[in-house]
Amino acid sequence: MRSWLGFACFYTCSFAVLGGYMQFFPSWLHDVQGFDEKDIAIILSAQTISRTIAGPMWSGLVDRIGDARRILIWLATGAVGAFALFAWAPTLLLAWAISFVFGCLYPPMHPIVDAAAVRTATREGFSFGRLRVCGSLSFLVTILIMGSYLERAGTRKVFLILVVLMAMTALAAWFVPRDRAHRESAATAERGSWKQLCRSAPFVVLLLSAGLIQGSHATFYQLSTVHWNAHGIDKSMAAILWGEGVVAEILLLFFARQTLDRLRPTTLLLLGGGGACVRWMVLGATTSLPWLFAVNWLHALSFAATYLGAIRAIEVRVPQHLRATAQGLIGAATAGGGMVFCGLVGGFAFDAYQGFAFFFMAAFAAIGVVLALWLRRVPR
Repeated sequence: MRSWLGFACFYTCSFAVLGGYMQFFPSWLHDVQGFDEKDIAIILSAQTISRTIAGPMWSGLVDRIGDARRILIWLATGAVGAFALFAWAPTLLLAWAISFVFGCLYPPMHPIVDAAAVRTATREGFSFGRLRVCGSLSFLVTILIMGSYLERAGTRKVFLILVVLMAMTALAAWFVPRDRAHRESAATAERGSWKQLCRSAPFVVLLLSAGLIQGSHATFYQLSTVHWNAHGIDKSMAAILWGEGVVAEILLLFFARQTLDRLRPTTLLLLGGGGACVRWMVLGATTSLPWLFAVNWLHALSFAATYLGAIRAIEVRVPQHLRATAQGLIGAATAGGGMVFCGLVGGFAFDAYQGFAFFFMAAFAAIGVVLALWLRRVPR
């Protein structure tokens, strides 16, 4: 129970940061710092680049020293300092540089804590999915509370709130349990690295499958609200549609424990990719609210099932002393390379074809399904 509470505390704090940051930090950059939309896109792109590079490096260090808790404390504390520097970043170049440093510190924490939590859950017999619900629920509640508060207090308060939430995350890192079994395996196992994993064809296929399915969400994350606004759906209704997806994710992770535990990792990937295909085809074909409300429940599959499938695949296919490294590479493939590639394609497609860009995302998810089918035939 103590281990569960330690991880739950960290997930709650770190996902509160994620919710506030994703939804409100761009507005702070625009309204308070005076950057325009193009500048904001450039600033935020630095984090995608840096987390893709730094994520596997930090995860590899965890596997070498066998202590996720120590690395999480370093990263969380450093992230507070790096983020605070945004208050003194009046130029685009300086803001980009700070964003790059912040991206090296904050985003890599999530694959590290996922790998540690999965190991502990397997050893102590609790559900990782239900633990992860703490993060999803915190994400949703933070958006709702911050949105209501900022309506009265103004965008200027965003920065201070995020600094406080990040400081709470740094404090919560001290409560993440030590993983003595991982430290022992790191000390006795033959040394490996991300290069060793990338020489494994099945692991590369796993990266590509998960990266394409999760990356297919890029157009939804970046342009769905813009698309809906252009067709008469206001921002408040768009926020409800977004929230519906998070609720679907929470319900799947919390209530489907026994069902999910019985499924093979590749089955979860197939469900995620199939759900994504259906979801993006519907979003590309219509902006009718009843259809949008119906199909956004598929976020439970397109995101959550894919997420769990990738984690489970690492658990059963990767040696224990390389699992944090593998999780870091998965994070780089899904939140980094896959999101950038699909986002660029989706951006150009949206500029040329508007909502039909979602059909391109459906195609990427379908490729991810094909790769998952190939992986299913390969021995562990």
